[in-house]
Amino acid sequence: MLICHALWSQHATDTVFTHVEKMPVFGDCAGDAEEKKCSDLALVNFISHHLVYPEAAIANNVEGTVYVNFIVDETGHVLAPTLLMDIGDGCGAAALAVINAMPDWQPGYQDGHAVKVKLNLPIQFSLRNAQQTIAERYTITWGDIVGDTVTLEQLKSNLPFSVYVRGPEGNTHYVDELSFMYTSRNRRQTSAISRGGISEELVAIVEKVKVGGNLTITASIQDNGRFISVNRVFQVVANLEASLH
Repeated sequence: MLICHALWSQHATDTVFTHVEKMPVFGDCAGDAEEKKCSDLALVNFISHHLVYPEAAIANNVEGTVYVNFIVDETGHVLAPTLLMDIGDGCGAAALAVINAMPDWQPGYQDGHAVKVKLNLPIQFSLRNAQQTIAERYTITWGDIVGDTVTLEQLKSNLPFSVYVRGPEGNTHYVDELSFMYTSRNRRQTSAISRGGISEELVAIVEKVKVGGNLTITASIQDNGRFISVNRVFQVVANLEASLH
């Protein structure tokens, strides 16, 4: 038995599988009833949060799919990330950076033993997704409003103050275009747009707001030559204390 175990250990060390009885699992999905679905979703979420769309690719409207492969070893470590197909302008390097940033996986198993498994992974670069990801790094600030709930009194008391957008580094951007959209309880919508300031049209929208509705603020800015649209949705409540219960 000891000899057989030694032979298996040597075989597992030397062999890299492409398919095994139990494939590697990403994230905290081991033992989940739908393990593969859970793992795939966790992997997609990780990539979406860590993939940095290269500035050159954005400027040149480069989109497409980069293909990479890598090995998940017996301990779950990610090894030897390799670029199989690139689309240029730094996308290949960005895809490899995501692989290098991965935490350990749950290793794959063959005949009851953890083994090395090589995985192929397509990583999609979409300018639509890039713009959404970029926008998520910016936040709207308006007066003393904090959080996602607001009272009618707060909205009206902040009308004298300008709306700003704060960037990823904490720097403040002036707003080129500003819109307010009020959605009532019965889903009716009313909106208005200004050239960046709190105009009479925007004030009129706030005057229509009722408790139970939502006010969506959309601010458009320019940052490093990019046009970025940032949203913030407020739920309108009777009082902030009630919203906490």
